[in-house]
Amino acid sequence: MTGIAPLFPEFSQRAKRMISLRERIDECFIRSENGRPLPEDAKEMTALVAYIESLSGQNDGGAEPSGRGLVKLPALSGSPQRGEAIFAAQCAVCHGSEGNGVGSTFPPLWGPESFNDGAGMYGIENMAAFVVRNMPPTNPGSLTPQQAFDVSSYIHIKPRPKYNPAFDKY
Repeated sequence: MTGIAPLFPEFSQRAKRMISLRERIDECFIRSENGRPLPEDAKEMTALVAYIESLSGQNDGGAEPSGRGLVKLPALSGSPQRGEAIFAAQCAVCHGSEGNGVGSTFPPLWGPESFNDGAGMYGIENMAAFVVRNMPPTNPGSLTPQQAFDVSSYIHIKPRPKYNPAFDKY
């Protein structure tokens, strides 16, 4: 989140309009955390915005913040079978052997507490593009595109919550 506040308002491909930092935070709650939006005047929203803005002094708004966005990958097909082995070796230490996450630091990747099927991380291609750039956090970029597609394919055969279309504003 370092340096992202100056990027807002920002055009959202999903919403097809400019969105505010507050709307982006709500989008994360609704899709990535499978939760509910915060009330506009909630003290939690005010605190989150203030915290993110406090990190912006570390980026003058020029360079894209590190780790943001997705890399372009070749069109590949993933193998859930190969992905299961990669998950066990590279991902389970942080996300748990059952993909249920570890504490509040490493989120669940499947199951009722995971991101829903409306999240940006949903979809094998999107997840693979994130994984190849950012995972594992101890050695980001160490997985090949094929490995990223394989582990993403494995994660995507697991159950997850459905997105609530009542929140289509986000």
